[in-house]
Amino acid sequence: MFKTKILFVGPTESGKTVVANFLSDTTENVGGEYRPTQGVRILEFESQPEGSGDKICEVELWDCSGDFKFESCWPALMKDCSGVVIIFNPDIPSHLKEIETWHSIFISTQSLQESQCLLIAHHKPGCEIEHGRLPLAPNLSRLPLIHSDLEEEPEDVRHAFYGYLGNVVKAMSESREREEMSIIT
Repeated sequence: MFKTKILFVGPTESGKTVVANFLSDTTENVGGEYRPTQGVRILEFESQPEGSGDKICEVELWDCSGDFKFESCWPALMKDCSGVVIIFNPDIPSHLKEIETWHSIFISTQSLQESQCLLIAHHKPGCEIEHGRLPLAPNLSRLPLIHSDLEEEPEDVRHAFYGYLGNVVKAMSESREREEMSIIT
């Protein structure tokens, strides 16, 4: 059984917790009001990633606060992570700029492959959704991007995440094989 640690990062009020709760089948009674995550929440669940055959994957989803007052904790959160998902609200213009900072902090500083990274443009209920191209910085435009609409197409989001998880597991397997081969030779 593979164990993966996936970080959910991004600007405040982007919907990280909502998406994390949905993907892990966690429900919280928050009455719809915004409650910022303090530091980090760790959600654990089992999944069968796309393309993994019948392998079960134990997923640790680390829902990280978007508040920079927790910045001193981020290096510890990044330790041994298998993948990073940057979640942002495309309806908030500043988020498109802010995700460049999240990319430089959480992705550029680690040796993650592009397949181990994912951008989620999370559309909040009642917002006008345009699934077109977003004006992303060049380093971000190379990363896979999915649009999240949990009201209209929730299973599309889950399916896309399982595909991403399959990529992470594949990258981890290949890395482990390279490591084993370097020990043998």
